[in-house]
Amino acid sequence: MPDDWPARPLRWPPQPLTDGVVVLDRMTRRDLPTLVGAIDDHILRWLPLPSPYTHVDAIAFLEWQQEMADRGVTLNFAVRTEAGGPLVGSAGLHFRNGPRVAEVGYWITAPARGRGLAARAMRLLAGLAFDHYDARRLEALILPDNTASRRAAERAGAVYEGVRRHGLEARGEPFDAAVYSLLPSDLRTPMKTDAGYL
Repeated sequence: MPDDWPARPLRWPPQPLTDGVVVLDRMTRRDLPTLVGAIDDHILRWLPLPSPYTHVDAIAFLEWQQEMADRGVTLNFAVRTEAGGPLVGSAGLHFRNGPRVAEVGYWITAPARGRGLAARAMRLLAGLAFDHYDARRLEALILPDNTASRRAAERAGAVYEGVRRHGLEARGEPFDAAVYSLLPSDLRTPMKTDAGYL
């Protein structure tokens, strides 16, 4: 396996990714006000973000997305429910967990939670990872107490594999991680449709 997998820089697809319900495209400056307003106590509980989250932080996040794409580390997307529509979340692919292994992360704004959007975003990103980047495995590493995020992974069809001790790091501290995985064959199974998922 070449050491430079995936090839740098990462590039956003020329057309948005969509399953007819969720649209994933590039986050832009017009999303900044929604982004600032979206970072509520729920998201801050699970992600190592500044609090309060300001316009300056949001601009830095946009710049970070381009930098990480250029370095071949992360390709982050805006989550929307229609092309050109308002931001309802964020989802990204991270290429750092090992040979042909990608990691997925996601969050959804408060008004859009409970509709299964994170699960749909996860499956769209899994398809991109497998089809475009030839990944053999997609992982979601989730703090064990984050039940909403775990349910989203389960709805997407990911398989729970157990707890990876000190599998996550936030603000310089190690934390245990619940490990979920998707393989290319898992995408042949329809997504679960129970209500109440992130």
